[in-house]
Amino acid sequence: MIAQTKSSDLKAIWENQKNPDSTRFNALAEYYKINNQAKPDSTLIVLEYYYKLAKEKNNTKELFNVANDRGGIYRLKGELDTSMHYYKEAEKFAIKLNNPLLKANITGNIGNVYANQKNYKKALQYFSNSFTIYKKIKDKNGESRMLSSIGNVYLYIQNYDLALAYYQKALTTIKNIDVPPRSIAVIYLNIGWTNYELKKFKEAQLYNEKAIEILEETKDKFFLLNGYTTLARIHRDLNQLKMAAEYADKSLVLSKELNVSEFITISQIIHAQIDLKKGNSDIAKNKGENILKNLDKKANLELKEELYDILYKCYQAENNPKKSLEMFQKYTIYKDSIQLEKNKITLIREVIKKEFDTILQEKDLKIKKEKAELELAQLKKTYGIILGSILLITCIIFYYNRNIKKNRKKREELLQEIEKLKSNDTTNLVVNSNDFILSREKIEVFINKKLNDTDWNVLNILQKEPDISNKELAEKAFMSVDGIGSSLRRMYLYFDIKESKYKKISLIMEAIKASNK
Repeated sequence: MIAQTKSSDLKAIWENQKNPDSTRFNALAEYYKINNQAKPDSTLIVLEYYYKLAKEKNNTKELFNVANDRGGIYRLKGELDTSMHYYKEAEKFAIKLNNPLLKANITGNIGNVYANQKNYKKALQYFSNSFTIYKKIKDKNGESRMLSSIGNVYLYIQNYDLALAYYQKALTTIKNIDVPPRSIAVIYLNIGWTNYELKKFKEAQLYNEKAIEILEETKDKFFLLNGYTTLARIHRDLNQLKMAAEYADKSLVLSKELNVSEFITISQIIHAQIDLKKGNSDIAKNKGENILKNLDKKANLELKEELYDILYKCYQAENNPKKSLEMFQKYTIYKDSIQLEKNKITLIREVIKKEFDTILQEKDLKIKKEKAELELAQLKKTYGIILGSILLITCIIFYYNRNIKKNRKKREELLQEIEKLKSNDTTNLVVNSNDFILSREKIEVFINKKLNDTDWNVLNILQKEPDISNKELAEKAFMSVDGIGSSLRRMYLYFDIKESKYKKISLIMEAIKASNK
């Protein structure tokens, strides 16, 4: 009742044209999520509305979703050609969108159809391609699904050990990560069916019951149908007929609700087999004859073999040799056909294993090649960075060395000019530069200020040692370094010294020039 109310609310949302497109699409997607397994036929009707809305809005992503969803429902219903049609349509949209996650999803789904069609080589190629994309985008849930799908192929070709190995890999991959409960339940179903094929009934029962516990909660009815049917078979084979009948009833009710003809037939056959085991051959015969009247011509060989086996035994029990022989002959035909299929599968199994090993080797080589190319590109990038750094450092060193030389040359020129000024070259008088004396009076006239004794003392020290450091200057002037700095800053302003380097040299040069005037 709650689900119906919710579905009704969702319908009101998507039909309200005043709602934003995204809100309407989200409501449609939520309806599919809730009802695709519970009400597949109703969901297909809603998907038609979904498609028209997506087409009207020209929304490629939503068109992908609709096609993919349709394909999923038809695959579960066993209508594989229709399913493939929609999956191929979705594949075109995924390519157009260039979305790796969508590509991985649809590639895996197409692989499932090929597997159901017994085209195992194609199925493995698609599963492997999908797995590679999931691994590249680090989608663990997707990786697990593809490992499980590869396991399914090995189950179909009766390589049960490999099937179980892949199912365990699938479980390990999603260990400790948040995944939909259904994902785990489906793997349990697969492990259960594989153990059933190996006639390990207790293990098969355990895993199917674990799956059903989850699926009854999630309401994933198609998968639940598989679980009920397998448990019906297990209890039948264990001669636990009451439990077998209960699960066959559940399977029949659900298969009719979902309108899945194959499972309807399977459930009915199990009921007839139970009656036969109980000794109710007349009831079993009537059920078998009714099944035969409505049997789909496309029904698989195993179903036909089981049905004719029931009828053969029933006619034999009522002492009807003519009918008994007729049923036995048909039973033998289908049994032989199944054996031929098994013989083919034996050959296919070896071919598939070799081909898949080749696929895996090619994938591995491709991955290794891509990894090597990536490492080479990173190595080239690293070498490029190192080479660039070396060139940059070389340029910096060259620049600083050039500046040092340039500054040193300028310093030497300034010092030489000071010596010339002190020697009074401009007057052609040869005077010992060491005897040069600054003129305080002329300097004060030049700067239009009175010099204090501290500044005058500093100038006289500089006159003898123009490139002296501030620390040495402080020691000779019996002042602090801060005091020297303060004195120099004042005189830089007095003499208008703007030179950023060798300011002390420029300062004394100006003082000597003023003294020479």
